[in-house]
Amino acid sequence: MLKFDEPQCTNPSCFFCSMKETNPFRRRSKLAAIFKEIPRTESKDHVLVLSGLWNIAMSEPDDPEFPSLGLFECMSKLIHKSIKNTAWLLKDQNIFIPYYAAHIIGSYVMNKEDLAAIAVDSKVFVVPALLELLRGKISWVEQRAAARALGHLASHEKSFEAISLFEDEIVKLSMEIATNCLERVYKSFLGVEDRERLKYQSDLLTRGLGGFETENQKAEEWGIQLQCWSLFLLNSFASRGKSIDRICEGGFLKKVIEMWGGLVNRKSPGGVGLIKTLCKTELGRKRVSEVREVIERLCDLSRSSDDWKETALDTLLLLLKDSNVRYRVIDVLGHCLVDLAEDKVVGDRVAQ
Repeated sequence: MLKFDEPQCTNPSCFFCSMKETNPFRRRSKLAAIFKEIPRTESKDHVLVLSGLWNIAMSEPDDPEFPSLGLFECMSKLIHKSIKNTAWLLKDQNIFIPYYAAHIIGSYVMNKEDLAAIAVDSKVFVVPALLELLRGKISWVEQRAAARALGHLASHEKSFEAISLFEDEIVKLSMEIATNCLERVYKSFLGVEDRERLKYQSDLLTRGLGGFETENQKAEEWGIQLQCWSLFLLNSFASRGKSIDRICEGGFLKKVIEMWGGLVNRKSPGGVGLIKTLCKTELGRKRVSEVREVIERLCDLSRSSDDWKETALDTLLLLLKDSNVRYRVIDVLGHCLVDLAEDKVVGDRVAQ
């Protein structure tokens, strides 16, 4: 039987060939050169490289090799290129690139603080690039990936300072996204017919597996995740005592108390968790106690079997223990106080 050899790759800058290089020094040198070259060149293979990097980042997020070779700068430049050069973005399969780039960044800064510190180096421009996507410059799909990446960066002390430079805008955007993202996902994707949906979004949602119903299910999940990451960003600022007054706007508090979050993304504090974080500050307790609807909702949750019951209880106790706002809370709680007083969990916590 005749055996035909596989065609040999003739591209000296092939990412996949460089990955097979056995000499560690040459391998690192080649990969560093490729990361510099990708944003400057045009190739149909770039999307394959990004897809491969996405898979590696998701499976080995703590490996420092690629970040040490210029990966973050490469991804940032690709995001900026996607936003500034529409013709390039719509060519071939480049439309997938900003989504992959944001997710690659998010995965590598997820666990390791030192990698997050590399990502926010002033020469890398990761945060400004992700902010462009958070502003919705492309679509809600990329916005979700950016919110995830920024959320991970905000969770580390070494990288939070770089995030805090954009505090006003990030807090404002996060509040807007948390409030409106589910409606936006419905209007732009879930609420339109199959043939009118953007194909690349459908492909990202299903990874080629499943049809219309799978798309709907994943789109709902991603919409909730976008809201979750927005709440996570807000909580990152609130937990450090920042932007408390802005987050405590009465109209927003009424909405946020109904934002469950957390059920799809366990790292998210959810709306109730954010309220609790706000109530750990003096200003937060004052502002929350002034919104009757929030106190009533906390009371309902505290007597329910909901997953957020204990968080609601903790939040009410924070308010009750503050002599400056206790009278407002007692006035609203009314008969709920009797149930709370009889609750063993509450009794134990009060004793603590």
